[in-house]
Amino acid sequence: MNPEEAKESAKTHLLDYLNAKGINTSTNFSCLNPAHEDRHPSMSFDSRRNRCHCFSCGVDYDIFDLVGIESGLSGKALFEHVYDMYGIKVDSVGKNRKAASDRDTSSTSSKSIPQSESAAMPAANIDIQKKSQKENREKLTDFFEKCHAAVEKTDYWKKRGLSKATVDAYNLGYWEEKRRFVIPTGDFSYNARATWEADKKERYLKPKGQFELFNVRAIPLAEQPVFVVEGEFDALSIIEAGGIAVALGSSSNLRFIEFLKANRPKYPLILALDNDEAGRAGEERLSEELTKVQVDFVEADITFGFKDANEALVEDRETFVQAVLNAKNNVINLLEEKRQKEAEAYYQTSAVNGLGDFIADIERRHKKDCVSTGFENLDEILDGGFYPGLYIIGAISSLGKTTFALQIADNAAKNGQDVLVFSLEMGRQELIAKSISRLSFQKCKNWGSDLDFATTTRNLMNGNSLSSQERVDFLNECIKGYSDYAGRIFYHIGIGDIGVEKIKSVIARHIKITGRKPLVIIDYLQIIAPFDMRATDKQNTDKAVVELKRASRDYDVPIFAISSFNRENYTSPVNIASFKESGAIEYTSDVLMALQFKGMDYLKKDDGKYEDEKTRTARIIQLRIEQEKNAEIPGKAQELQLKILKNRNGRKGGVDLEFHPMFNCFEVPKKTVGTNEWTLKKRKG
Repeated sequence: MNPEEAKESAKTHLLDYLNAKGINTSTNFSCLNPAHEDRHPSMSFDSRRNRCHCFSCGVDYDIFDLVGIESGLSGKALFEHVYDMYGIKVDSVGKNRKAASDRDTSSTSSKSIPQSESAAMPAANIDIQKKSQKENREKLTDFFEKCHAAVEKTDYWKKRGLSKATVDAYNLGYWEEKRRFVIPTGDFSYNARATWEADKKERYLKPKGQFELFNVRAIPLAEQPVFVVEGEFDALSIIEAGGIAVALGSSSNLRFIEFLKANRPKYPLILALDNDEAGRAGEERLSEELTKVQVDFVEADITFGFKDANEALVEDRETFVQAVLNAKNNVINLLEEKRQKEAEAYYQTSAVNGLGDFIADIERRHKKDCVSTGFENLDEILDGGFYPGLYIIGAISSLGKTTFALQIADNAAKNGQDVLVFSLEMGRQELIAKSISRLSFQKCKNWGSDLDFATTTRNLMNGNSLSSQERVDFLNECIKGYSDYAGRIFYHIGIGDIGVEKIKSVIARHIKITGRKPLVIIDYLQIIAPFDMRATDKQNTDKAVVELKRASRDYDVPIFAISSFNRENYTSPVNIASFKESGAIEYTSDVLMALQFKGMDYLKKDDGKYEDEKTRTARIIQLRIEQEKNAEIPGKAQELQLKILKNRNGRKGGVDLEFHPMFNCFEVPKKTVGTNEWTLKKRKG
């Protein structure tokens, strides 16, 4: 095909190239632009255009771009390399003329030098191709047999330190007419070494077409480490010493890397290129390429001062054989050490190996009380309060989620517990005002007086509560009470700019500075700064929940997070499905709780059946009307129920609470005399 056709044909192999790299093109993958640190996969494969496009940095690559990035090649060398990778033959007028000239003027005819399949294979007909391949293989087989039969007519192989056993095993031979020692490297290729002191150009003779690497097929089959060297005689020298080796044919070979991608070695490779500047540079480049394709390797010096492996074999055979053996044993020993470490690490995951940490953890927790919520009925069902882990609470709007969390924060601080409050919706002044409003209400109740001095958040913030000196004095007492524990509450205010990583860094910094582990409160989950602006709200919330759970474990702290609800729960009983579009909340949280008006659950009738939907809807509407009226009457509480929907390490259930929204205060209902229940009941009769 002509150059333009070849170029378009090569582009169709982009999918093959990506698949060979282990890239899943059915979804977005990490950008292949080396300058783009793509933490959130943003590149996709466009099968219509045969290109990869990154929606983040904007690069648009075809196969030539990607191979160029990987190989460092450019221009003509890059195109030839890609064509070589996928067996694409390019017709060229200049090349055809040169080929004709070569046939006319070459002193070595096709009759005397067997050609590889690429030199004689027509491109038009598959049957002709197969026939040509067969004929070429037969020609080379005959040629190799003829050369091998004549191997005793030269002592060149003996001078290179090889035994007759190695010569026979690898079908080495002597090309008598050309005075060359022949090393077959594959079905269609060989390397013929001059047996005289030839200059560099005449030293080696190879057939036309793609040259195969010597002994490369041994790599996936070898039951010992394989050496990688430059020349065929170096590889044969290692084989002579009892090892297995492959020859690259040069100090750098990209085809070798392509072969390894599909043929992984069982053992790490041993790199032993020539002991000269070119060899060291080639070994460095090869090391980088092997690292990229995740092939394990070690570097070994088996030449001990000589130029290459063959020279070492010839000059000091005994030392060389021992060096090859030592290099193999070192790799095997390293693998055994690695296997033992992996086994030890695996057995560490057994339950018995966790008993020590389990006992130490129990002892540590026994010495340190959990964080009390300040609500005795809730503490009872939570076995004392909050332990390190992720606690999530949800409720419909205006049912006091933030107020409840803030009251728990104040209760914990009163008991000497540090609290971090991440408020993503309310400001610091409003939060402080809610706490002082609650204190004013509680102080009035404790005095047994009316609620004239109790103040709302609004009246406190706009100054209406300062209408008399008595009120000012009263509020100063409330502020004094708040200041006694406010030094243990640390507010972090943000609107859309506080993400989980920021939360984790604040926790770490607090522990580092104070030496104390805090209770962490987050208001609320759905407005934490997203991890990925392109992801859905659900994906970002799921990610936030998982990372908060990880933070609770890593820093050994309780995290209490507020979540919003689906809108349909305004008339439905709370359940796990109530939590807004996030499966991670259900599966990742340690304790999942929800607030609702008392009486929202379905009721059973006298006949044991549940009320029908119509009856229940009418009842719920009336219940909400009554509860909302209570919110408008000072001292009149809304009756709520806090349900424990999930408790990973304890029991589920529910507790009753009384909520005074006007004064930001939750209370535990008084116990009925003579019972263990938490709700007031009118005695019959």
